Amino acid sequence: MNKKKKLTIAILKSLESFVNLAGEKFKIIDPKENLLHVLDIDNTSDFHFKIEKYEKKQNGYFQFLVIKKPINENDNGIKKNWIDIKNLESQFKNWLDLLDQYETIESFFDDPIIKSNAGKFYQKFDIIDENADVETFDLEQQLFLEEYLDNSRKKLEKLKKGKTKDKIIEIEILENETEEIKSALTIESKKRIMIRLSKFWGRAQKTGLQVIKEIFVNVSTELMKKLLLE
Repeated sequence: MNKKKKLTIAILKSLESFVNLAGEKFKIIDPKENLLHVLDIDNTSDFHFKIEKYEKKQNGYFQFLVIKKPINENDNGIKKNWIDIKNLESQFKNWLDLLDQYETIESFFDDPIIKSNAGKFYQKFDIIDENADVETFDLEQQLFLEEYLDNSRKKLEKLKKGKTKDKIIEIEILENETEEIKSALTIESKKRIMIRLSKFWGRAQKTGLQVIKEIFVNVSTELMKKLLLE
C-alpha cells in the first residue's frame, strides 16, 4: 500500500508544513521508515530532528515519538520522548533556534578568515531568484558544476606537489569539499549550493593565492555566466 495512505489525514496535515521546507541550517532527507528526518546542514555534525512514529492516545489525540539532538542550550546530547502533535512546530522551531545559535555565537573554534572570505564570495554570486531557497540549479547548471568540481579536484591534486605536510592537509580538505558539493548538487537548493561553494572558495583563498587563482580566478567569468543565468 502507498505509504501515504497508511497514515491518517490528521498525521499528514501535521507534517504538511515540512513538505518542501528549506533553510540554510538544515536539510530534510528521505525519512524511510520514519515520518520525518531533518539533519544539520553541516556534514561534520550529528545534530538531527526525527519523528520515529506516532500513536493515538486514549483521549483520541495523537502523539509523535521525537528524537532530537541537541536537547537545549545546556545539553547537546540526544533525547527521545513523546510530544503532542500540536506541539510539533514549536519543538522544531526550538531545535532550529539551537542551530542558529551554534552558527552565530563567536568561538575560538571558528575561522574568521574563511568566514569573511566566504561572505565576500557569496555577495559576488547573489542569486536574485525568489525560489532560490527551494529550487535546485537546472540540469545544465548541475552538469557544469560537476565538471567544474572535477576539474578543481584535479588542479588541487597537482598543487600538492612540493608542498609542506600542513599545506597538503589543507588542500586535501578542499578536495573532500569538492566531493561533498557534488553529492549535494541534485538535492540542495541554489542558495544552499552557493553557500557551500562560497565556503569552498573562502577556504581556498586562505590556503594560498596560487590555489584560489587555479580554482576560481581563472574560471570566475564562466562561473558567473553559468550560475547567474536568468
